[in-house]
Amino acid sequence: MQLKLMTLNLRHDKPDPGKNAWTVRKEAVAAIITYHAPDIIGTQEGKAQQLLDLHRLLPDYQSIGGDRTGTNTGEYCAIFYRQDRLKCRDRGDFFLSDTPDVPGSISPNWGNPLPRMTSWAVFAVKGESKTVTCFNTHLDYKSAKARELGAKLICDRLTRLQPEDTYLFLTGDFNAEPSSLPREIFSPPLPNGLTLRDALAEVTLEHQLSFHNFTGQPFAAVDTIYYDSQVNLQQVKVDNSQWQGIWPSDHFPVIADFITGV
Repeated sequence: MQLKLMTLNLRHDKPDPGKNAWTVRKEAVAAIITYHAPDIIGTQEGKAQQLLDLHRLLPDYQSIGGDRTGTNTGEYCAIFYRQDRLKCRDRGDFFLSDTPDVPGSISPNWGNPLPRMTSWAVFAVKGESKTVTCFNTHLDYKSAKARELGAKLICDRLTRLQPEDTYLFLTGDFNAEPSSLPREIFSPPLPNGLTLRDALAEVTLEHQLSFHNFTGQPFAAVDTIYYDSQVNLQQVKVDNSQWQGIWPSDHFPVIADFITGV
């Protein structure tokens, strides 16, 4: 089975001025997605209207996931998927706090000023016996402690999966560099036998940089795709192209091709 995944921080509709405004950028976001045609896209920061815009522009895709406030007014970690290949069997959200099942929850001692969350989905793939599970997250930008505890909580949830039943992917904006503690938390084997690998690990740091703040000159390697050791990575890239003459977002997307069952 071949799968293509993308992770893309959409940049919330602030709104930004000029070409950086979502009303201008949305066509470019749809264009880059259409060009790469990923099976699964982990998005961050999208708000309800932005996601609705993408559904109108990308009719082949459906999405899952709630927002981080539990009110449908906040930012989402929505997972988009191709309806012609994938069928969502199960889905859910949890919140990066001491009370992960409480929507919008924040633990003050973690230090994050805003709620953080993870959305997940289990997909059946046409013609395949094993499912595909994707977790998608956006770790806190301000608190190192929140990033570390959030990563540990995600790993705890990942241990509930049965490797013999599914292939696992984790997409996200981790707000942390590859060698930092939050990213290293994903490295050791999990108790259920799954081992996560960073799709960009073998790429030089210069070519891992993804956050560019609408300048085109990236300076932080904070976005990536993790995959479990049952899966083989075929190729990966950070797409630093302009589309329709503008930057689709203040983050470059990461796109990776995988193959299973070999």
